[in-house]
Amino acid sequence: MPVWTTREPMVSVVVEGLSDWDYIAAPEALTHKVRVAIEQFDLLRAGETIVVGVSGGPDSLTLLHVLWRLQKEFDWQLIAAHLNHALRGADADADEAFVRSVCERWGILCATKREDVRKLARTEKLSVAQAGRRARYRFFAEVAQEYGAATIALGHTASDVIETVLLNLLRGTGWEGLQGIPPKTPLTLPDADGRWLTTGLWLVRPLILCWRAETEAYARVYRLQPRTDTSNFDLKAPRNWIRWRLLPMLRERFGQVEGALWRLRELAREQREFLTALAEEWLKKHGQRKWGEGKVDAITVPRDAFLSLPKALQRQVFRQMVETLVGVLNEVTFEHTEQALYLIAHHDDHAMLNLPHRLLLWLEGGMIWLGMMPPDFFSSRKGAS
Repeated sequence: MPVWTTREPMVSVVVEGLSDWDYIAAPEALTHKVRVAIEQFDLLRAGETIVVGVSGGPDSLTLLHVLWRLQKEFDWQLIAAHLNHALRGADADADEAFVRSVCERWGILCATKREDVRKLARTEKLSVAQAGRRARYRFFAEVAQEYGAATIALGHTASDVIETVLLNLLRGTGWEGLQGIPPKTPLTLPDADGRWLTTGLWLVRPLILCWRAETEAYARVYRLQPRTDTSNFDLKAPRNWIRWRLLPMLRERFGQVEGALWRLRELAREQREFLTALAEEWLKKHGQRKWGEGKVDAITVPRDAFLSLPKALQRQVFRQMVETLVGVLNEVTFEHTEQALYLIAHHDDHAMLNLPHRLLLWLEGGMIWLGMMPPDFFSSRKGAS
């Protein structure tokens, strides 16, 4: 049997037809990687209830099947959760029926829900993709709370990680974005005020060390017959263009680029952990949390002390201030961070900068203020900048 590294998934997997060796190796190799990921990243524990997000595609179906095969060994209770996004008409309904049928055959509890994601996108002023993600996570949280689960397992693979690294790199990113998708993250959801709060639930990714080619080979061996989402082939979507156009070109020119990108994300993770520890220590010493009237929530730090920090640490301190206030870093881009650092370094008191998530950065009395403002604050201050 091949030796599988836990730091860099094996890249080369045969999927165009299966040899006798593939029939033996594909399921065992993938299952071994899942075991390694579960142990290395502390993803799942014996005896717990697990909600498994299942779209019906090869990755999520493979995940459900692997966990089902390991269920007796680890004494898990599995609940499959499928959200019908109502985006693809009869195909979406067929996906839902397929997941229900699979769960019935395997004896797995199945929770399904239909939600008009386009309507949600209009209501909450999100893209359809963002609305779909938010709707899924809300539904998964509802199912987890109903069944007393603390863990939600998702079918993201090492291939998804690499695509995310490239996507973030092309859009412009820092250390966070170069990490791609972490193996384990707390689930946060926005409240009515737009503040992202932890739910007490964990999102885990047991396939994080497995390549998509491996899940496809596994599905062929077990004849799982996963559903195909045709929207995954729409090259107008940036991720699909990276998957079907950019990565093949990079492989043709440079060989197996996935391994190099995986090592890059490992280095990024280590760098971010180092900077995070330094920033946390600095904020404990210099930062103050302040609450005011009208639900104003702010963090203040002394400007001179902040400007004495190296630029890389300034960025990390600022982004941790954002994460402390909002709960997430999405939408606050590298450009926003650079605008904030420029204002802090080059402007006088009373200078202001509007940021995503209703954040306002301003300078006052030698202090840097970063606050999350009430919903009506910016509409009442038209022209503030």
